[in-house]
Amino acid sequence: MNSLQRIAIIVSYEWKRALARKMLIILLVIAIAFEAFPFILFSRGGLFLPSGIQETMWVTGILSGQSLFVQLIAMQVAGSSMSDEYEQGTADILLSKPIKRVEYLAGKFLGGILVLSFVEVVTAVTGIVLSYGLFGVQQNIQFVPLMYVAVMYSILVFYSLTFMFSEFLRRSNLAMFAGFGVFLISQIAGTALLFTSGQAFKDLSQLLPTWSATAFPASLAVSLNLQPSWWIISGLTFAIVGDAALAATIIAVYAVIFVVLAYVRFARSDVTKKTA
Repeated sequence: MNSLQRIAIIVSYEWKRALARKMLIILLVIAIAFEAFPFILFSRGGLFLPSGIQETMWVTGILSGQSLFVQLIAMQVAGSSMSDEYEQGTADILLSKPIKRVEYLAGKFLGGILVLSFVEVVTAVTGIVLSYGLFGVQQNIQFVPLMYVAVMYSILVFYSLTFMFSEFLRRSNLAMFAGFGVFLISQIAGTALLFTSGQAFKDLSQLLPTWSATAFPASLAVSLNLQPSWWIISGLTFAIVGDAALAATIIAVYAVIFVVLAYVRFARSDVTKKTA
């Protein structure tokens, strides 16, 4: 059995673990309900929908929960990924098998991404179906796969951060709280910097993890002319549009740093028995 096969086994294990804990089902139900919210709001709530937006409502559906809800789901999945094994006492059992630590870590990381990708697929399909059903034929639908990849890529910042906390703290709740704490502080600090006079403060706000994580898909949508920036900023997305390439680069830098730190901690520490 080669390295890729061993990683695939851990990925499969993560998928089965999510199913056994009913976490996947719960996430799907919540995601579908949250995805339906903007469509119900605009189609039945009597809110004004600007001309030209109806033909691209699928974009609003994809972006509406990306700046907060999708990030929270990512932190939920990542927070329990490593720490659950310590809390349940299964980490030492899994690592007693013929598997390298880097393979174990890669499998756990990719397994969580697989769970999130499935949730996002169902969410995107729900948005597309509702867009056609409530607002008619949609335009630029060929960009759905690209926007899906953009949303999945954008979760890497806080998924990787909380994954790192999951290994460092080895407590699911603590890891999720720590991830959300960083998200909240970064969001508040970024907003404060953004509305502070001076370009230097605005540039600094873009270096905070929340900007790249929440702005990348919205910035890509604007650069592709899928929806105007004024709608993305003032509608249900609440993302600050900027340079998509810069956001993508910052996401990659943060993700690499957090994953490397998680691996260093994991490689150099002992596997503990079940924690109290």
